Amino acid sequence: MMWATVKHISDAVEKSMDAKARHDLKKGIYSMMVGGHYDKDYAIQDTAKMYYKDKSGNRHAAPYWTEQQVMEIYEQVDGAIPDYNFWDFFVALNMIKSDYCPLLDKWFPGITPEEKDERFVELTLNWLKDEDSPYGSSKIWSYLNPPEDGGK
Repeated sequence: MMWATVKHISDAVEKSMDAKARHDLKKGIYSMMVGGHYDKDYAIQDTAKMYYKDKSGNRHAAPYWTEQQVMEIYEQVDGAIPDYNFWDFFVALNMIKSDYCPLLDKWFPGITPEEKDERFVELTLNWLKDEDSPYGSSKIWSYLNPPEDGGK
């Protein structure tokens, strides 16, 4: 009886919602169920929205690393961020590069790609370990999915 009621309400709500509102509702429910952490599907969706423009105006879209490359990094740093899963780290690392790549290029014009990647990892770890974050251990999820947009 309970599930039939939930389905009835769900069907009625979905009929009156546009696609974005349905997506936001699903994201909000997902967030409540898993506590504000990414899974593969939402990580890929949110990462696909990220990009930066270089000094020539060329657009560089995320993801900037393959899943395997990020997994190799994550396995090395996992102990430093125990409250975050692989997909949280995947999204955060790509967001940090998207937000700070032009700045690192400006600050360190001779930096090698490997050195730059090391800086992105350091910045990501520092960003996730922010002790005074109002989001607690769901910082990346809540940052990119504020409550009015399907967040926690």
